[in-house]
Amino acid sequence: MRKIYFPLLILLGMSTHALAQEFTRPYQDERLGYMEIGLGVVASKAGAAYTVSPAFLKDTRLGWQVFFTPQFIVSPHINVGLKLGGVFRPKFFDVESNSQLQSKFTPFAMPMADFYFSGGGSARFFIGVAAGATYIGKLEARNALTDDTYYFRRRDRDIFFTVAPHFGVVFGDLKISVEHMVTMPFNPDITSLTLSNTIPMGKRRFF
Repeated sequence: MRKIYFPLLILLGMSTHALAQEFTRPYQDERLGYMEIGLGVVASKAGAAYTVSPAFLKDTRLGWQVFFTPQFIVSPHINVGLKLGGVFRPKFFDVESNSQLQSKFTPFAMPMADFYFSGGGSARFFIGVAAGATYIGKLEARNALTDDTYYFRRRDRDIFFTVAPHFGVVFGDLKISVEHMVTMPFNPDITSLTLSNTIPMGKRRFF
């Protein structure tokens, strides 16, 4: 659990900084490019893939993710971009290999799109999806029967397809999102609560 404290402190600092700023929405000038930077606390259900609510299931373990997402505003309702980052997956018991898999950082790259239900206002609710690839690579494992430590590659592959539907709300530059990440065929699924801040890219023109 100590590993979770540091990113939680960063999340708290980000949210405090964002709320202390003058309230503006990211569409008040002509710039269409933005960089979203965020952190998230993740929950995983050991050994169970494709479960929607791991936070309420037995043996849930906590990890965290970090990401940045350059994105482009297509319209006041639609953003598209590329989410780059990774998940610090906690250790879990893997039924398929009958082994305890150790924690590992797994990077990902996923094109994404968000749909906002309103073009402005103090709170902007959205839904979205990201889909791409996660690099898993070699996994360190301890066999439950022999207690031997070994390394293996799931399905003799390093890269796995990942899809991550999400929803949330934006207050000014502060974005709060709930995301469920499914990496196929790899478990466990990851449910994440993330906080992020949006930074405009490009030079603003003055008229």
